[in-house]
Amino acid sequence: MIREEARRLLIELLDSRRGKKVLVLDPKVSGFLGLLAEVSLLKEHGIEQLLHLSTEPLGDLGVRNVIYLVRASIENAKQIAEQIKETNRAAAGFEYAVYFLPRRTIACERIFQEEGVYGDIVAGEFPLGFIPFDYDVLSLELGTAYRELVADGDRSSLYGVARALTRLQALYGGAAVLKGKGPAAAAVRSLLLRMRQELGMEAPITGAARCPAMDSLLMVVVVWGIAGGGPIDEIILLDREVDAVTPMCTQLTYEGLVDETMQIKHGAARPWHRPSRLQRFAHLQKAGRNAHPGGRQRIALNSADKVFRDLRDLSFAAVGPQLGQRAKSIQSDYKTSKRSLAELKEFAAQLKALPNIQRHIGLAEAVNRAIAAPAFRARVSVEQSLLDGHGLDASAESIEASPICRARTDLFVVLRLMCLLSLTQGGVPKKYFDALRKEILHSYGHEYMLMLSNVLHCAGLLVRHEGGKGNFPTLKRAFRLLVDDIDDKIPTDVAYVFSGYAPLSVRLVEAAVKAPGWGVGEEVLRLLPGPAFEVEQTSDDKGLPIERPVQDRKLTGLRRSILPSATPAADSLSAGWSLRVSKKRRIVLVVFIGGVTFAEIAALRFLGTRPEVNCSFVIATTKLINGTTLLESIVDDSIRTAKETAAL
Repeated sequence: MIREEARRLLIELLDSRRGKKVLVLDPKVSGFLGLLAEVSLLKEHGIEQLLHLSTEPLGDLGVRNVIYLVRASIENAKQIAEQIKETNRAAAGFEYAVYFLPRRTIACERIFQEEGVYGDIVAGEFPLGFIPFDYDVLSLELGTAYRELVADGDRSSLYGVARALTRLQALYGGAAVLKGKGPAAAAVRSLLLRMRQELGMEAPITGAARCPAMDSLLMVVVVWGIAGGGPIDEIILLDREVDAVTPMCTQLTYEGLVDETMQIKHGAARPWHRPSRLQRFAHLQKAGRNAHPGGRQRIALNSADKVFRDLRDLSFAAVGPQLGQRAKSIQSDYKTSKRSLAELKEFAAQLKALPNIQRHIGLAEAVNRAIAAPAFRARVSVEQSLLDGHGLDASAESIEASPICRARTDLFVVLRLMCLLSLTQGGVPKKYFDALRKEILHSYGHEYMLMLSNVLHCAGLLVRHEGGKGNFPTLKRAFRLLVDDIDDKIPTDVAYVFSGYAPLSVRLVEAAVKAPGWGVGEEVLRLLPGPAFEVEQTSDDKGLPIERPVQDRKLTGLRRSILPSATPAADSLSAGWSLRVSKKRRIVLVVFIGGVTFAEIAALRFLGTRPEVNCSFVIATTKLINGTTLLESIVDDSIRTAKETAAL
């Protein structure tokens, strides 16, 4: 339903301009646009060419209509204005329409006015909401949202989050309970209430979907054993700022490591393909001795691939045995030739899965080569020691000695470790902080000094140590973030996704669905940024939308302490609480404002399989991230700005 709604909006946009046309895309839009519409669909609605946005004149296109589909940013507006001016100098007669995602802004229109092209443009907006990446994963693809929120103080992305949630509830029914933690979560809560009040009687009805047809997002998925689908029961809003530690850690699930080693973009990875000897020989015969037959093959990674669906959330240590077992099972399925028709049909289905198995064997081998490197193993070892809180000096010295001069990717690995050191220890000791600054200055230039001094500091990711140990040790104990004796192959706790570290974000969700309020004391919650809230979305006697404190604990289903019963703290929290189990399996939408990692998604899926939780989780986010892509979104813009300033 979500995909169909987005396709409908896109088709309406294209059909609003009659005749043949050219579609000019912001590169940040073109990637995920393929998840919504195929090229054939675009051609059916008059698109003759697809171009990427630049400042170069358009040239002879053979058509008059030009449609721009771009993110609403000052940079994009300047590029569009420059391209239109250059094109109009060379040729006349073009008609331009500019559609901004997710909404048009006054700042962009002012740029058009200042550049003298406003009269040549028809401006509009493409109110795209969540993009479905999988049956349980939605993303707004707002790659700069985290930077804007924590470093720039720009909260404009939160409007897009609130509007997307309002539309989602209009499709699937209003959530009875709204919970959240963090300053951005509180702002989205306020926007949601305002939007519901503006809709009045047309606001989403709690617990009732406007459309009776539910698509695969919230429907039964046999492999997960989810019993039933339906409207959203509860929404949990979480700031990335509340848990900045988790993205800085190396993900150790299969999907997480694919993302760490080759980066998953728009639901696909591009591993380097190593051809066989026969393929190399054939290619050399055809293309010449100096040709290279290798390349980056695009592999779609979603639940449509049944092999990947079964492997993606496993610890990588369990992937090899699983793949081997599947391959051997197919090869030795039958020794005899006597088979019934039903058995032959089952065997044929297994044979169809063989190419997928071979594809993932190759993908796993590529990951294994990357993680077998001594540098990777040293990196994970340093992370573990920082999370444990042991060997601060040794860990800091290991980071300082890292070969950051070799490649830019190495720099981001070092920055992730330094941020992890800062976040877990309450800051970086002065001597190590100064040493890092000096190394980066010599290796990369003053632009990166600006990054360390301003951007990462403003984001709270990398600060000097001012004394004390910070809040992480207390949070680690209160939420039981470190778990010993993790079984990678048969896990019993979400901590398996980081080989012993349970993401704080997932522990918060676990507490929110198990215990009244957040399952921990107010003094612990106050250690995390921003307010915590729990309200019921309902209506007054006149049917107008309002909020009120949650009165009936049955609304939030099963209530138990997150802490293990073996601890005195858990016994005290559990005392006097009644165990209320709703027979209906609840749908809980967890919204990560600022980004979510694949390891956290795996942990939430695992949490959903636990009988004591009785929830099915749907994950929504502003962006699918890892520590490197999160830092790149913060750092790259600041470096580009510094270079532009230096060039003036």
